[in-house]
Amino acid sequence: MNHALLLLGQISSLSAKIAGALFLAYIYWKHKRKPALCWSLSWMAAASSILSDITGNMYIVSLSEAFWAMFLFYGAVLLLEEKGIANMEVGVLSVIPVITSLYGILIGNLGHSSDWFTLLGLPYAVSALFITSSGLMILSLRELYDSKALYLGGIITLYGLHELDYPVLRLVEWFAPIGFVLGAIFSILSAYVMIKFVFTEEFIRIERPPVEMYLKPGVMIIGPEEYNTIKEKLEKVPVLAFIRDLHVPGGWNAFFITTTGERSSIFPTDLAKIVDMAVRYLKEAKEKGFEGIIVIDCPEYLKTYNGFEALVKFLASLKDFTILYNGVLILVIEEEAWEKRELKILKRVLT
Repeated sequence: MNHALLLLGQISSLSAKIAGALFLAYIYWKHKRKPALCWSLSWMAAASSILSDITGNMYIVSLSEAFWAMFLFYGAVLLLEEKGIANMEVGVLSVIPVITSLYGILIGNLGHSSDWFTLLGLPYAVSALFITSSGLMILSLRELYDSKALYLGGIITLYGLHELDYPVLRLVEWFAPIGFVLGAIFSILSAYVMIKFVFTEEFIRIERPPVEMYLKPGVMIIGPEEYNTIKEKLEKVPVLAFIRDLHVPGGWNAFFITTTGERSSIFPTDLAKIVDMAVRYLKEAKEKGFEGIIVIDCPEYLKTYNGFEALVKFLASLKDFTILYNGVLILVIEEEAWEKRELKILKRVLT
């Protein structure tokens, strides 16, 4: 075995993974992007896997690899969920590599098996499949992130496929150094491409509008006719909109409220997701020096699925964040669809 080549591959891979973890942690600290946090944790786990392999602790190797796959997969699910392509139920699958690893460790500690493939090879292979799946999910974002998703998804997919050879070839002495050198190359490339990906405007922030809008911060309650006028005035503004009316300006970042689960849609009972997206949007808009504008054109639809009390609490919370970040919340209502008591409470709470 070429020990020098093996050590070079291990050190290079370890350095790339630590660097990737630090850069991604910075993006999370700066912009509060949850996928960046998950990917930072994934690289830290991947670095732990290399250190454990150097020290020969196969249980920690297995567990570190599992956490690497879990955080990478969950981060990809979060990214797809933001765009309405996936839902968080898929994220539950991310625990499978960790469960598989823990089961192998349990078998080993109980003395039921000492077979290398059972204790490490199989859990490692499961983790590799989830890494590959993460790359394929990122590839599905090509329409939104163009070549950036193509490069990142492609290199992560190839990396996962390379990891699949570990259970078969890790114990082959002549291949071990080659495998680690290949792993180092994939680590460096994937870390570099991922860092470029998370520093893009599409990932971290919205664009400043080409026109200035001077609306009074707070909540505007308007009717459908005024809404049509507002849409024309805000045509070139990057409004965050939660809608049932599909005829909105192309420059808006619009999410359709529906139970169908289609792309760029949000389930009507997922009010927490709407608040989370709104807060991030308002914060980014304020940092970039303009007022964030949020439009909700379907409060009646939301009331149907959540009830009046839950809707009022949701809108009150949204109002607080809107004022905190000096933004504007535009609520489009059909007064005839509300009881007088409800309408009175709604206006008192929001205005």
